[in-house]
Amino acid sequence: MDRRIEKTRQVIMNTFIDLLAEKGFEKITIIDIAERANINRGTFYLHYVDKFDLLDKCIETYIELLLQYCANSTDKNLSERAFQSVFEYLEKNFAIYKLLLSNEGFGFFRSRLYSIIVQTVNEVGVIKSKSIVSSNDVTTHFLASGFIGVLEWWINNSMPCSVQEVTEQLMFLLKPHTKEFASHESDI
Repeated sequence: MDRRIEKTRQVIMNTFIDLLAEKGFEKITIIDIAERANINRGTFYLHYVDKFDLLDKCIETYIELLLQYCANSTDKNLSERAFQSVFEYLEKNFAIYKLLLSNEGFGFFRSRLYSIIVQTVNEVGVIKSKSIVSSNDVTTHFLASGFIGVLEWWINNSMPCSVQEVTEQLMFLLKPHTKEFASHESDI
């Protein structure tokens, strides 16, 4: 992509995020974005269909940044280090993720993050109950919902405990679902 196009999109997105924090999504207009970004409305429409499209692209961008950060982590399993790296990244980028998680109309961010966590839980082979006849999907969705709930609580309450504390608590709660996996891992 041409650097000028990339730079213009970044300016528009940064302006949008600033306005989102100041005014809320419903009150933002394309004129607001164009004036603040020092572009004309036509330039905005060259890059985005409308403010809903911009919101979708913004959410996708920040999901991708989180995923890239996690993918660059050497630990791909449900380990203390993996959880700690996620919370460290969220701590460093607190303002934007709080904005995306706390706004009522942004269920897409939460649902996209949820589906990624479900996929990750399935990929790393979390231990599912062998004694329960029902679908193991229950365990996967229980774990994903719990993680999202803790993440939202931590962000929306302005990080009431340290990264280390939240990580340790999550590991304690996940122990029944990860201990057998960890023992298989050591066999490898």
